[in-house]
Amino acid sequence: MSRGVLLDLDGTLVDSAPLICAGLRASLEAVGLPVPPDAALRALIGLPLAHVWDRLGVALAQVDTAVGGYRAWLAAAPRGPAPPFPGIPELLAAMHADEDRLVLASAKDTASCRRHLDLYSWSPLFAGASGTEPGDGPDKRALVQRALAMLPEALRRDAVMVGDSPLDGDAAAANGIIFIAVGWGYGARDELLAQRPLRLVSSVAELTACLRDGR
Repeated sequence: MSRGVLLDLDGTLVDSAPLICAGLRASLEAVGLPVPPDAALRALIGLPLAHVWDRLGVALAQVDTAVGGYRAWLAAAPRGPAPPFPGIPELLAAMHADEDRLVLASAKDTASCRRHLDLYSWSPLFAGASGTEPGDGPDKRALVQRALAMLPEALRRDAVMVGDSPLDGDAAAANGIIFIAVGWGYGARDELLAQRPLRLVSSVAELTACLRDGR
């Protein structure tokens, strides 16, 4: 029996924290703001970018300069994409083979979500990608709602959200679906457990078993 599975990207499918933190450091340096420790930057991963800027003290008038600093950093040292966590490509391929309907549900903007699926050659495995849109709040509730709308109606009620952030759990609860938390990402364990996930899994093998148990 197929099911609908919504998947976060950063910290769930790919280990992007080193690149994200480096990019944020370059952005803050471009506008002359102090750079917090990496632990503080990692805690922001999963928030929509507009709210990341707000948390870091980047004024609206400084956003273009901050983005310019990031782009200059990116151009100065071209690098490959963040690596998928071990076992993730195989898991995605297996779920697709089992006719599960996969939707990316990430706080990146929607165009960036689609680019990342192309970047990893995952587009054929996914039914769609839902990211942040203008007007969304400092959470993932609206984008998860849009992700659910990409599923056949029969799969929406029993869909699951897989992610590493409390924001993923909050969005799942707000949309009436199950949350499975992954422990290899960037969310704090106690904050994830506070979202009352079905399971907090510590490995891709555990996640695979958890998803199969729900069939």
